[in-house]
Amino acid sequence: MGLPINQKSPFTVRPRFLAGCALVVALLLLPDVVAQSHILERVVLLFAALVIFLGWFLLVRDGEFKTTWRSVAALTASIYLVVSLPVFVFEMSQIKWLMLHPWHHWFSIYARPWVHWGNAFIILSIIGSFLGRSRARTAFVTGSILLLVLRAAMGTWVY
Repeated sequence: MGLPINQKSPFTVRPRFLAGCALVVALLLLPDVVAQSHILERVVLLFAALVIFLGWFLLVRDGEFKTTWRSVAALTASIYLVVSLPVFVFEMSQIKWLMLHPWHHWFSIYARPWVHWGNAFIILSIIGSFLGRSRARTAFVTGSILLLVLRAAMGTWVY
């Protein structure tokens, strides 16, 4: 006995559900893999930066700038993603010259929010990225998830 022509099987799995499960598994396993290698950390940061800049390119190209609360939240999240990239670069560098630099005080003020509340801001950027409506949403969500993986892999931050 088969199913009627228009009825779907109760065991059908939606592709979005499978993608969500893969994302959860990646968020749980990827930080441990990335934490073992400085090269992988740099590759993840490079890929996150490329995806975020691709998201900005798509956002500007599509030209969907609306003043709804969703658009404002998505735009704020995308600005945060770009502004957070230098903090990740400096936190990953093992160079101690930054501590001797005359502008070290200004950089420490700039980096303080990421050091103290970094996970909360990155999670808010993921939520804000999901609120976008154009094709740039996928790029911003991917970039923010990669930054979350990188933040989890890097351990304790000091500035």
